[in-house]
Order: sequence, then structure tokens, then C-alpha cells
Amino acid sequence: MNRLQLLLFIALVLGFQFFAKAQQNNTPPVELIEDKQPKRWLLYAQNNTDEEQEAFLIVQGEGFRRSADRPVIKKLPPNSKVLMITLIPLKGVEPTYTKIFTYENELQDISTRKGADREEFVNIRPLKDDELTVFIEPDCEKCKLLTDFLNKNHYKYRVLDVSTNNKVNDFMFDHLKTSSYKGGIIDLPVVMFEGRKHWSIVDIKNFIHEYDWKGLKKN
Repeated sequence: MNRLQLLLFIALVLGFQFFAKAQQNNTPPVELIEDKQPKRWLLYAQNNTDEEQEAFLIVQGEGFRRSADRPVIKKLPPNSKVLMITLIPLKGVEPTYTKIFTYENELQDISTRKGADREEFVNIRPLKDDELTVFIEPDCEKCKLLTDFLNKNHYKYRVLDVSTNNKVNDFMFDHLKTSSYKGGIIDLPVVMFEGRKHWSIVDIKNFIHEYDWKGLKKN
């Protein structure tokens, strides 16, 4: 190898090292990776460092069976990928979510918040007149009958679970107050579509049979 070839070789090695270092610097120490599968969305925390890390995740979702509105905190071994949460999309719904994700070095500034302290994490998209919105709660037989009907007929709709956060409940009542609702306890589901609002439905089967579903979009 002559002098010129040696200099070229050294330049190539130094250039490769510089490029590799630049690429490494652009890689975050810990990152959230989303894997959208047909029947589930998987959220992983990937540790790109040689040290153990700790990841913190809060997810506020719409259109899923459940969301991680309670913090998820997991240890991440060096150079590993750990599943943080699995989200199951509901049929006939366009699921969306917002998240707060951080890792060990930033955790000291975050406390595990409960109750009203977590309200700031909730970001509820406004209602759309041409979108059917159904407010539900767990163990609600009428809610299940209605959503089963909508899913079976492939109707597009948005579902909001009032049990996930107080702000969802407040959001529902704020919209009810623009109708003939005068206050007091109501029964779920609450249905809102094209400016019409229905609550405390006594006979859900009759409501499903009599309601005009023609304006609804289908999947």
C-alpha cells in the first residue's frame, strides 16, 4: 500500500467513524415504538443505551376497549425492547390516542398522579355533527346492546367511556346542557348525532328499532 492509498484508507475509516457517531447521537436513549397490527396496537419502550432505564407511559385513548390512563412504569434492561401496553381497537370506530412518554432521567420531575391531578393529560376531540358519538360505561347492558348493533351493521361511530376520566363525564354533561336536559342523574348510553341528543333511554331495543340510522356512514 503506497502513501496515497494509506491516506485514503485512513480518511475512509475516520469518515465512517464520524458517520456512525452522528447516527448514534441522533438515536434517542429511550424511544416509544408503535406496532399497529390488524386486531391490536402494541406500544413498546426501546432502550438504546447500555444501562438499565425506567420508562413511564400514560395513554388517553378513544375507540379502544381500554386505555392506560393510569401510569405504566416498567424497567428496561440495556439495549432491549419491552411491551408497555396493548390497545384493542373497537370495531366500527376510528381509534385515536394521545400519550405522555418519558424515561428514567426525566422521571424525577414526574409524580404518579391520581384523580384530579391527572386531568391535565386528557385531550378530548370536539364533537362532529356528522359523527355518531356514544357515551358508555363498563357493565352497562344497554350500552353493549347498542354498540353490538352498530358493530354488526358496520356503522362508524365514536365511543367515549365516562369511567375513564372525570373530564369525559364533564364533556358529556356540557353538551347535554345545550339541549332540553335540566340536570339530575341520567342513564347511559347517551347518543349524540347531527345535533340530536338522547339520554336515559328506557327501552334500548325500541330505540334501536325506531331511530333513523340512514345518515350514518358505514365502514
